[in-house]
Amino acid sequence: MNKVLEVKNLSKKLGKKEIIKDISFYINEGEIFGFLGPNGSGKTTTIRMLVDLISMDKGSVKILGNDITKEREKTLRNIGAVVENPELYGYLSGRENLNQIARIRGIKKEKINEVIGLVELKARIDDKMSKYSLGMKQRLGLAAALLSDPKLLILDEPTNGLDPNGIIEFRKILKNLSKTTGMGVFVSSHILAEIQELCDTVAFIENGEITEIETLENIRNSFFYYLETNVNKNTTKLLEEIKGVVSIKENTNVYVLELVDIKPSDILKTLIYKDIEVHSFTRHIRGLEERYLEVIKGGIR
Repeated sequence: MNKVLEVKNLSKKLGKKEIIKDISFYINEGEIFGFLGPNGSGKTTTIRMLVDLISMDKGSVKILGNDITKEREKTLRNIGAVVENPELYGYLSGRENLNQIARIRGIKKEKINEVIGLVELKARIDDKMSKYSLGMKQRLGLAAALLSDPKLLILDEPTNGLDPNGIIEFRKILKNLSKTTGMGVFVSSHILAEIQELCDTVAFIENGEITEIETLENIRNSFFYYLETNVNKNTTKLLEEIKGVVSIKENTNVYVLELVDIKPSDILKTLIYKDIEVHSFTRHIRGLEERYLEVIKGGIR
């Protein structure tokens, strides 16, 4: 599978402060890649370097193998971008906005009709953009980004302010685009639920550093157990002695356990044999929220 985007050892300082610290990642054809972190973690600064709006201090950004600093125009032709509020003209219709962009870029009208269909705006494309909902404006911005037939689409907080229907529609369009065109999609967000529903892979960034990169499939396929009992030294020691209990975290009246090569029933048998009172013992499938807390904030609490 070909790499659409390859970032190696990217770094950036603003004054003496290091904003981005030696980050590396890549996106394959047809992959939707989530860039997840709290506000101020470096997401927007990274995007600005990906589209060459600000210079990098160190590292490289390659699109389809072309280095953005050495072959800028050729590289940027393969990038489409949608920021939070697309800069288009409210007094023009959706179609007129796209016509203006296509005229400047030398794009044929056939392509305009194609992208209008892709973003599902046919019914309202001749209305003035000032009458559009926020979701429709986002789709029109997406259509504008798709006019140049990009191999990489970059989205910065694309669902901010959208209602649930708008989020679902936008997500459906993106999944269809990545699947049918092979376009790589980079989505920067701090909304956990949206990243979980949309992306194939996620990178966690905090304080300018990527702390982990994982597939959503791996995250969904992992789970842990909640053991509700009296949390004390004796119970903790007993759990530590059981082979197969690989991780123990303590909360008030609850242990969070990770198990490998041991049946949950064997844990229960051991606890009951040792007269440990068990109030409940349940399996919990790990979601993106739990993984985020582990990677960004130091664990399940």
